[in-house]
Amino acid sequence: MKIAIKVTHITYGGGLAHLNKMIEWFARIAPERRFVVLGKSGQEKLFIEAPKNFEYRFFKAPSLNLFAQVFWERYKLPGIVKEIGCDLLFEPGNYGARSVHCPKVTLIHNIAPFDNQYIKEENPYQKIRLKLLKRATISSMRSSQGVIYLSEYCRDFYSGYIDNSRQKTAAIFHGRPEFVEPVDDTDVLRKYGIQGEYILSVSHIYRYKRIKEMVQSYLHALGTNLDLPPLYIAGGNYDSEYVGQIKRMIRKQSGSDRVHFLGAVREADLGALYRNCRAFLFSSVLETCSVILIEAMTHGCAMACSNRGAIPEVTGGAALYFDTDNIEDCAFKIRAIIEDEDLNLFLREKSLRRSEFFSWKKTAKQTLDFFDGVLSAHSKDSLEASKPQKVTV
Repeated sequence: MKIAIKVTHITYGGGLAHLNKMIEWFARIAPERRFVVLGKSGQEKLFIEAPKNFEYRFFKAPSLNLFAQVFWERYKLPGIVKEIGCDLLFEPGNYGARSVHCPKVTLIHNIAPFDNQYIKEENPYQKIRLKLLKRATISSMRSSQGVIYLSEYCRDFYSGYIDNSRQKTAAIFHGRPEFVEPVDDTDVLRKYGIQGEYILSVSHIYRYKRIKEMVQSYLHALGTNLDLPPLYIAGGNYDSEYVGQIKRMIRKQSGSDRVHFLGAVREADLGALYRNCRAFLFSSVLETCSVILIEAMTHGCAMACSNRGAIPEVTGGAALYFDTDNIEDCAFKIRAIIEDEDLNLFLREKSLRRSEFFSWKKTAKQTLDFFDGVLSAHSKDSLEASKPQKVTV
């Protein structure tokens, strides 16, 4: 059996972490299967070294711009998949080929293009991009024989846009970190200028992550408790205008020296930051299944999180939940998780227990089993279609 995996949309973040773990575990538990990863020029260093039963191919055309990528995926990719002789095409992203000769499975990572409030806040280019992505996502799901969602919340959410009864679907979570690179935590904290207790938030900076509201809530909490630890935000800047708004807001309020942006942080350093924080904050409102949350639980963080999207489902009660749009509520939860020692310890213990539910091996096995189910259904449908039809005279 040969499976093609289209990865042209993959960049740094949860999608890349998921894909690299799938490559690793597909090779371990299905060495008899062949996999061909189809990407674009410039992605060569994103992925782990190809296992023995994997082949990587990178193409120039989809690397030129977004429109060239969409054109290549829609009209060139089907011919490539057919030429390779694949039995199934796996697209771990929101969009891809319109139709191929073999069954297609789509994995949905992103629901941001479907949130009108988020789109309204974006610049004109992003508005157009997100609207196009929404249309492409719906088209891709409708042309798929199987759709994998990262949570039940995500599956329910998309039921408002497509009829999930028309193809096979599954809700399959991300896994948890399996190997923690040994580092000297003291050196890591010194590297980022961290001394004493601190509050941590990890997230690439997009508007739907609600970083601005989180910072505003922290500053509000600081107004009633000046002894709160400083807040450190780790994550790449994907919206400079939005970051500028946040920093201007911080400068206008007292306590501006208590909020620090660390930028992108390497994975090993993140582990040290998770392990040593007094509390972890996560304010996103459009999550499907955050790798960051699972990482934070694996390291035993005491968490206060948004009550939106798939976050309550993923964390399973191992966090305090707040309404991101309610500054008073969020500030109250921040103070509670810092000031109440018993609550803090309770949440740390719940995080560790909840993290044991997740496994990349389980994720990979469930995904391969889903592929088999899609192929079996396709074979059955093809057999039925090939049977001679009875003619009634």
